[in-house]
Amino acid sequence: MMEQPGYLLEPSFLRQLDRLQITSRRMASGARAGKRRSRHMGSSIEFADYRAYAPGDDLRQLDWNAYARTGKLFVKRFMDETDMHVSLYIDCSKSMDYGTPTKLSVAVRLAAALGYLSLHQFDYVSVFAIDGEVRSALRSLHGKGKVQSFFDFLSRLQPDGRGDLQQALTSGSAIHGKAGVSLVFSDFLFERGVEEGLSYLQAAHQEVILIHLLAAEERNPSYEGELRLIDSETGDYREIAMSPRLVDEYQVSMQAYQKQLASYAFGRGMHYVTVHAEDSLETILFRVFQQAGIIR
Repeated sequence: MMEQPGYLLEPSFLRQLDRLQITSRRMASGARAGKRRSRHMGSSIEFADYRAYAPGDDLRQLDWNAYARTGKLFVKRFMDETDMHVSLYIDCSKSMDYGTPTKLSVAVRLAAALGYLSLHQFDYVSVFAIDGEVRSALRSLHGKGKVQSFFDFLSRLQPDGRGDLQQALTSGSAIHGKAGVSLVFSDFLFERGVEEGLSYLQAAHQEVILIHLLAAEERNPSYEGELRLIDSETGDYREIAMSPRLVDEYQVSMQAYQKQLASYAFGRGMHYVTVHAEDSLETILFRVFQQAGIIR
């Protein structure tokens, strides 16, 4: 089962996210119409709210009246004409209940971080829990006031059921109808494959980002001897004699599958990133995701 720590992310960690945002290649090139809210200041831009001053902020945005009242520096936040809709698809099938920490718990915390920073940037956020269908969803959340309901939804997610990405994404209930950025958090262990479902998502005018979560034991299994390996989703099993040679063959197959996914994503203009589930959130977000250009 997914860990339930009482909170998803430390307050100190959340403060590090306030100045970040998810990037969009379409938006950067001007290929998509929209209204992304940002911090840029101008006479035609609508005031949004305040946040605490941080070194490097534009001093012209300081609210000196607020400083006179409180003795603290606050920056005015404004909304310009470029918003974005961020959709988070979290694989909650039984195979995600593996590893320490589990792949699902990492997916949930990553989704929490990305959803939080998007809500703080006044982007719209939708989140979908999927296995063989859309199990539950919150659609078109907007503004910082929705953060708690977003976190509450994520905290209730548990691994269960048999995964089928094709069926879940093509069911109709997984598409909200707005162009935007869609991130899929999964181990991508689906018997029927992933291409049809991801193509359907992309056809709905989504910039698709694949977050491939792998546990340490999946990458470097330490099993040995006579074993019965049981499929967590179907209950099917296979009895094998685990040897170093078999481990080598498995690792070759695993790496080949990763390359296949990456090649498919590249060929379709999607983004593909591998995440090691045992890495810290700071490492994943501030090194892996930033280097991959997912956030800035």
